[in-house]
Amino acid sequence: MSEMGERLVLDLETQRDFGEVEGRKFELLGVSVAGVYSYEQDRYEAYREAELGTLGSRLQACGLLIGFNIRRFDLPVLQPYLPFSVTTLPVLDIMEEVVNNLGHRMSLDSLAQATLGRGKSGSGLDALRWFREGKFALITKYCLDDVKLTKELYEYGKE
Repeated sequence: MSEMGERLVLDLETQRDFGEVEGRKFELLGVSVAGVYSYEQDRYEAYREAELGTLGSRLQACGLLIGFNIRRFDLPVLQPYLPFSVTTLPVLDIMEEVVNNLGHRMSLDSLAQATLGRGKSGSGLDALRWFREGKFALITKYCLDDVKLTKELYEYGKE
């Protein structure tokens, strides 16, 4: 890892699912909450849609961006909010590591159950419902729980 920037763990929740947008277009899903853990600051932070510009500049400056299936999901969803291409970011995608090692995909929940002995605190469907109900505190807690699971999986994988 380059010492150029901080290591961040990223997860986000969307405003809509693929059933609500045309043609499985990631860029139409919208971000309700993006959650980040910073190793340098040892801090979890959540960004609402209006704050994604601030998150974008942090991502652009980061030394390593860690996530689960972020290359195929989170980053394409985030792309419309950013003035640069997400393909330029230094990414470690745990899902890709799993596929490379096991030969098949696994959900974050299954992988966490198998390695950490506990799973997710809810489902993406809950987060979509909470968005429609305007319950941002619940979405934020759920999103940051996923960030924490992803962080712990990354650390488990490093050992």
